[in-house]
Amino acid sequence: MTNRYLRYGDRRFIITRETEARLDRALNKVYAAGSAGHEWLNLYPDSEAQCRLLIAAGVPITIETEPNFDAAV
Repeated sequence: MTNRYLRYGDRRFIITRETEARLDRALNKVYAAGSAGHEWLNLYPDSEAQCRLLIAAGVPITIETEPNFDAAV
């Protein structure tokens, strides 16, 4: 399994598939007709480490992966 990261501006956060799905839903809300133009995303909702990001139009966001070189080929 590869490590997945959310790059938000100049910061990088490790994410799960579930977090990526919540990000996708937040982006759909941000770009929906008649929306407020922003949504808050809690990256780690089940953790004591609170980390909320403001998802808004025009903010650069990318998903990055690192290959797992230990996997059998």
